[in-house]
Amino acid sequence: MKREEILVLITGLLGIFVGLGLARFAYTVILEPMRAGLELGYTEMGTIASLNFFGYVLFSPVVGILATKYGSKKVVLGSMAIIVVSLYLTSLSRGFVDAGVYRFLTGAGSAGVNVGLVGLMAKWFDERSRGFALGVINSGSSWGIIFAGATIPYVVLSYGWNAGWVFLSVISLFVLLMLLPLKEVPSDFVPEVKVKSGDVYRHKPLIVLGISYVFFGASYIIFVTFYTSHIIKNGIGYEVAGHLWAIVGVLSIVSAITWGRISDKIGRKQAISAVYLLMGSAFLVFALASSLGFFLISTLMAGLSMLAIPPLVQAYCGDIAGKNSASAAIGFVTLFFGIGQMFGPGVAGFLADLTGDFVLPLALAGTLGIAGGIVVRKT
Repeated sequence: MKREEILVLITGLLGIFVGLGLARFAYTVILEPMRAGLELGYTEMGTIASLNFFGYVLFSPVVGILATKYGSKKVVLGSMAIIVVSLYLTSLSRGFVDAGVYRFLTGAGSAGVNVGLVGLMAKWFDERSRGFALGVINSGSSWGIIFAGATIPYVVLSYGWNAGWVFLSVISLFVLLMLLPLKEVPSDFVPEVKVKSGDVYRHKPLIVLGISYVFFGASYIIFVTFYTSHIIKNGIGYEVAGHLWAIVGVLSIVSAITWGRISDKIGRKQAISAVYLLMGSAFLVFALASSLGFFLISTLMAGLSMLAIPPLVQAYCGDIAGKNSASAAIGFVTLFFGIGQMFGPGVAGFLADLTGDFVLPLALAGTLGIAGGIVVRKT
């Protein structure tokens, strides 16, 4: 691998570390103290999460078009700036409305960083190494989970939930500065168009892939949002839950890269379906768990599967649409992903308030994950 390709992978990893790992996944670690501080219910906290994903889904196709027209680097840097500001503003939240608005803005920034960087990677790497490359940069979200699980509980317990968001904003600012040297395309770039950017919205394989992504979006974000709360509900401490969450991040680093390499060998469709089924099973075990042992088993299963799906789907988009249209295809498919994310937490939060626990919403997450594995085989 060339030196400039390695540098692109490192900067891409750092971008996803902030855009997804911190801007999105840190919410699950801050949720409980933030809920208590703002005196909100789980339905409201779930809705705040849904607003974050609404910002993500609303802007994903938009930034896909902008990245195709103006370049991925400009979209990524502008979106990172939005994340820095919105994370800080979240620390100033005084109730449901302003917290929802700020998380919506963070979701918009996450969309720009993710879609922009994934489209850029499609230009740098071909089908023989695209799965591996996207697995590497998407491991940034896993590093974000590890970082959040290891640091946020101590920051929050020492200084309050507001300080947790300020801390994340400062880290994001440093990463933004590190992304400035990012290059748009390699020196030997050769344009490739399999599906015109204006036709991705009508291309059947992308539509079916998008439908399967709805199931993933809903299932995994239900799991992510209420992971800590479910463990605490069963009598396990907040700090232990944070450390268990960090295990998901550690394993996800390996799984994203490994499944990416496997998909380069056996094909995207087969790899995606297998990972969906493993993830759905993990969520079902987690839903029924009541002891530390079963929480650990389900956490290990989730870590080996959950965060491998996005890079596989993104690589599949690049394979289907070609390098030049990859950003538009990814933005379109991410629209489906965001729809699942947008409705999943609110529905799950309602079920949690209705039943008094998280068994039913987490069982729903597992069922949806398995359904996604069946649908993706129709692409």
